[in-house]
Amino acid sequence: MDDLKKLEFLKALAEAGDSANMWTAGEAVGLEHNAIENLGVELMNQGYLEMASLSGGVRLTDKGSEELAGADGAEKAPDLEQMLQRIVDAGLDLGPGANANLTADIATLRAALKRSHPLAPVVKACMAAIDAALQMAGAPGEKLRPQLAALKPQ
Repeated sequence: MDDLKKLEFLKALAEAGDSANMWTAGEAVGLEHNAIENLGVELMNQGYLEMASLSGGVRLTDKGSEELAGADGAEKAPDLEQMLQRIVDAGLDLGPGANANLTADIATLRAALKRSHPLAPVVKACMAAIDAALQMAGAPGEKLRPQLAALKPQ
């Protein structure tokens, strides 16, 4: 399982709070039943989750919360970089002007993330512009939007 899916899964669980359910969170991030089970067990073995009920209820441990919090800072850049590369590799056809804007937005975001402390307004503006481009791209872009949204700064 790639790190992006693990992060999405942990975020979905954190957002659910005390009522977190691994089946619901897994489905929300696009995982199938077997993948949810495997990821849940893997994260429990790593100490990120603990079982709360036999029906799939789970809780983030302190270690899981720390992992998720660490992903919100500059350490998140590798996951975001992978996502940006997926967008580039998707070869979205938005027309010349919109393609140029998307390329510029991605380059700006990559440059912003190289700062020791990325400037939140710059990162948020770039993420919003990239999301808008994905929305304009139709079905190929719509598939990438939830993954990008999972990486949006709080």
